[in-house]
Amino acid sequence: MQNATVTSAAVVNASAQAAPQVTTVLSAHSSSIVQQLDALSTKRQAWEVTDFKKANEGLYNLLGECLDVFNGKFVNASDEDKKSLRQSLTELLTVKGVRVLKNTNTLTMFVRFVFGSDRKRAHGYSYVLKAAISHGVEAADLAAWLVGQGGIEEVKRRMVQSEEAIKRNLEVEAAKVAVQAEMEVAEISPLATVQIPGLKGEYVLMLAKPSADGKATVIATLSDVAEATVKVLMTKMARVRVKQQEENAQVAKEQSDLLAPANAKAANQAQVALAA
Repeated sequence: MQNATVTSAAVVNASAQAAPQVTTVLSAHSSSIVQQLDALSTKRQAWEVTDFKKANEGLYNLLGECLDVFNGKFVNASDEDKKSLRQSLTELLTVKGVRVLKNTNTLTMFVRFVFGSDRKRAHGYSYVLKAAISHGVEAADLAAWLVGQGGIEEVKRRMVQSEEAIKRNLEVEAAKVAVQAEMEVAEISPLATVQIPGLKGEYVLMLAKPSADGKATVIATLSDVAEATVKVLMTKMARVRVKQQEENAQVAKEQSDLLAPANAKAANQAQVALAA
């Protein structure tokens, strides 16, 4: 593939003041995308210094065009072109004073290049574009979709909630496995054994009231409990376990925070003693 040598002055916005002049070798594919992103960045600057800045429509349209470049030029590119583009964007963003990490996703890099925004704002816009992609929203429909969703902040809120829900569901599923394993062990070594006439079926449900001395009084029973009900109970037990784990972790963190100053002081004293 033929390479084109482009200076940062050609691809980094002309408005960037006192930007270091470096020479970055871009592939033809990367050069085309960088030029499009550069044009969008210029549009962004015009939007920010005019009354257009106050209009969500301008922001939505810019995000839509950014998504269009991402879908049209990056998603379907070859692995070699994708790697080349990421390297080029990393170098060009560095020239702009934007820190890029190895795990920074390409969509976020697109946003940082176009908007030149702070990290938090850029990740917020990336959240929005990721949400649009996950819902199959085309670039041309992004503005209308954002309006229908209640705006950028609402989409971000839902996206964060979704990620938290996924994390919680994974924790509950892991806890359910542990609960089921403990139930299988308890069939061999029961927690307790009671004899109540009339009980039948694979599972029975017992309702008991605990007392202060640690004993429990069975006050009702239900035979032939459906398997679906057993699964619901297991899920409930798993959720309780996850909640307890979170509470224990919070207590441990608070205790660690309280002890941190004392530990630091002890460490310093030990260093002084060692030096002496």
